[in-house]
Amino acid sequence: MAKKPVPAKKEPTSATNDSQEAPSTSDKTDITTIKKATCPNLLGNQTLGYEIGIQAETTALYWRVSTNTGNGYWSRAWVKFADIQKALNAWPKDMQLSSMALRPLLPGSVNSSSFLLATLANESVVEPVPDSKRHYQLGDIKAFLASVTDLTAGHSKPAKPKPKAKAKAAARMPKAKAKPATGK
Repeated sequence: MAKKPVPAKKEPTSATNDSQEAPSTSDKTDITTIKKATCPNLLGNQTLGYEIGIQAETTALYWRVSTNTGNGYWSRAWVKFADIQKALNAWPKDMQLSSMALRPLLPGSVNSSSFLLATLANESVVEPVPDSKRHYQLGDIKAFLASVTDLTAGHSKPAKPKPKAKAKAAARMPKAKAKPATGK
């Protein structure tokens, strides 16, 4: 009897190698970070750094885990917050939330979804279920979105100076006198 070939193992997504991405993730460079923060992972034995950003053209909110003090692989890809909300809301209502709800957003590493859940808990998007170590419930997403709106208010592009202001500034600046040319 012939042996079946063993399928090749997929390499997990690392912090420096985002080769496997879900359709909801993005490595776009036009995402502006509006908040950087740290929090413990779900077990409390590592510190995670995360970023919340906004995309310039669409003003869509994005989220990513950026650092980890412990070992293990995770994805640093940006995830659209609307996709996070959809995944959390799609979780069966008769089941308590766990990191499994977020797994489709960041394939390639089991750590990515639990790290993302820890950062969401830090922002009160999800809250721990009382008397349960591993289960969560939806938090006050409206309050979170209001706090993000406050952050984005200070990140508008500065207005271009008016031509009159440029002329005034130029008039105040003394011009250097030209040195006479020396020819030999």
